[in-house]
Amino acid sequence: MSTIKDVANNAGVSIGTVSNYINGTRKVSIETAKKIETAINTLNFKPNAFARNLKTNCHKEIGVILPNIYDPYYSFLLAGIERELTQKRLNINLALSNDIPEIETTILNGYIEKNICGLIIVSCQIENASYFNDHFYKYNIPVVFIDRKINGLEDVNFLTFNYYETAKYLLHKLFDNNHTQIGLVVGQQCFTSEKECLRAYFDFFKEKGIYVNPDLICYTESSKEDAFRAGISLLQKKKPSAVISSCQSISNGLEQAASLIGLTLGKDVELVSLGQENWSGNITCGGTINTMRPAHHLGKKAAQLLLSNMKNPILYEKQQIVLKDKIAEKELFLSDSGSSLQSVDSKNNELNVLLLDSPNANAVEKMLFAFTNTTGLKVNLTTTSHKALLERILEDKHQNVYDVYMYDIPWVQILVSRDILLDISDYIHADHFDRNNYVYDLFDKIAKVDGKYHGLPFLYGPQLLLYRKDLFENPSLREQFKKQYKSKLQPPRTWFEFNAVSRFFTYVYNSNSPVEYGTSMTASSMDTMLPELMPRIWAYGGCIFDQDNKISVDTLEFQKALSNYIETYNYTDPNSLNCTVEKTVEDFYTGKTAMLVSFASFISDINNHLKSKIIGKIGYHHIPGGYSVLGSWGLGISKHSKKPKEAFEFLSWACGPEMSNYFTILDGQSSLKDVYENDELVNLYPWLPLILNIYSMCKERNGIMTEEGIVPITSIESIIYNNTVRVLKKDISQNNAIQNMKSELESLIQKY
Repeated sequence: MSTIKDVANNAGVSIGTVSNYINGTRKVSIETAKKIETAINTLNFKPNAFARNLKTNCHKEIGVILPNIYDPYYSFLLAGIERELTQKRLNINLALSNDIPEIETTILNGYIEKNICGLIIVSCQIENASYFNDHFYKYNIPVVFIDRKINGLEDVNFLTFNYYETAKYLLHKLFDNNHTQIGLVVGQQCFTSEKECLRAYFDFFKEKGIYVNPDLICYTESSKEDAFRAGISLLQKKKPSAVISSCQSISNGLEQAASLIGLTLGKDVELVSLGQENWSGNITCGGTINTMRPAHHLGKKAAQLLLSNMKNPILYEKQQIVLKDKIAEKELFLSDSGSSLQSVDSKNNELNVLLLDSPNANAVEKMLFAFTNTTGLKVNLTTTSHKALLERILEDKHQNVYDVYMYDIPWVQILVSRDILLDISDYIHADHFDRNNYVYDLFDKIAKVDGKYHGLPFLYGPQLLLYRKDLFENPSLREQFKKQYKSKLQPPRTWFEFNAVSRFFTYVYNSNSPVEYGTSMTASSMDTMLPELMPRIWAYGGCIFDQDNKISVDTLEFQKALSNYIETYNYTDPNSLNCTVEKTVEDFYTGKTAMLVSFASFISDINNHLKSKIIGKIGYHHIPGGYSVLGSWGLGISKHSKKPKEAFEFLSWACGPEMSNYFTILDGQSSLKDVYENDELVNLYPWLPLILNIYSMCKERNGIMTEEGIVPITSIESIIYNNTVRVLKKDISQNNAIQNMKSELESLIQKY
């Protein structure tokens, strides 16, 4: 290909003049322009797209070539690429090659003519290294290859999965499950992914000392139709007891062939396919077992790699990244997922459960049929408000109505000290129970008191900051903020900055604000106010009681935090004293506020197309100050329940992996780590990884220990709440409120 130097020589002008003409940075004469244009056409010159767009500050176009998008793997891959690139305001030019080299070459030539600035490709031209060298690398156009290596290209960006290890794992599991006649159906064997599956297949049987029957191996065009033709022959003539396929397009064809022949998957033949992670599990309705490649994550990684290379197209060290298929962390063949109960006494087949009226409770109610169908147990569900729940649990100690309670994390010490929650340590220590499923050490925080376990984590929902990304990126608003505060408009990092941004977006203080209020807050109860106040207290270095249990509400740190909270009230709806958490979320997604600090368990409606007016305009961030309240709830068993075994069966179901993804889809919030790393769920709810990341910033709200016992956190927070409300209502000054807090806390301590 010609260079800009060749064009300059042919036109008889300098390189700089050619550059000015191409980029439009300086005017050139009509006569010179004609000479340059003639030289470009004569030499078929293709300008370096990245350099040209960098100079002209144009929107950049990224080429993405996939074999197809009817295989779900490629759809998920594309979704990951698209999410990452569109966040950087890059345009994607998608094309499908259908694994035909001639089509791929035509697409690539078109990309070059359009001056793309980068390329992400699953190529079918494994032996055409010279094309990529001559058309891309020679002109420093960044390329990222996925899954298929180009022979002869070594120093390239390449991402894939560990197909060899995955195939080996599948073979081991099938063999351990008494399958020795195992078929393998793959696409074109020249592709790296297929080649690795074949290598694993031959190595496995060689290690076992078993002859490899070549008739059990089929090569297809990776299409459903071609796989169907291969499957009809393979399943009828060779009768393998299990078949591994290298993609879901192939497995779909094999599934159709098995059905037509009259074979039942999972009974007559086991079908296992390389697949991608789904929230609905890895077994299809037809019975095919799919692996769990995080394809969406791989797509994001590919886009991130390309972006890094684009920043420095010449001096960039290429990367080769190999990801793991998550199926290797799971059991391929699930044991009987039915109830562990041997039998259910007809007189003992009902459980009474008391839950907080919440999205998690709604999710449980919708899925109860699954629990009843599996166990034969009927569940009578009662829900109540946060304000009434603790009181109902305490009253039930004498009434003995409920078998299971939902409890807030600060309550666990109270409930154990009052002999209300059953010690379930024996159930927890059983071989079949896995505490490692849960988010980090949340299990101990929500359930462990004095070395014994009294519940299971049911809900994990820390606080996060939501903000109107479109407003924060608005050029005129950014310019105004910069002029007013001598600082750039960004998600606030401190509570001081939070109030400045809130004021800026409150219409009564800034008539240019496109929203009415900077933020929302809820002060309708201590259960909603204290989670707003405590992160400020921690951020300023304050506390209610210090490590020696000394009252600390009169410290400068506490006073600053309280002042900050009271100031925030000025930038919210004046009706905040009566607002619920749900109302603050509604105000945000209907476009009334610019920012919202809320618990993750309440924000699902922001992406509800039937309700939200700001879908696609939302940013997510850590809350200011660096500390979040650990919003977490558990399920525990009443110490007076006559059905502890059945009650634990319910806890295991509601808090376990079997239902966690379904609860998330139904707007619940799980305490299991896998949910926050699930490829498909992350695509649906982009804030999930942030929620997991926030855990290290979370702090608990606990009562204090005295020689006489525990001073309940609820009693402590009630004093803080009542006096703060009086300040907001302007009944008393802040100084008087702090004096009252100190006096009332001293009286409270004396009672214990």
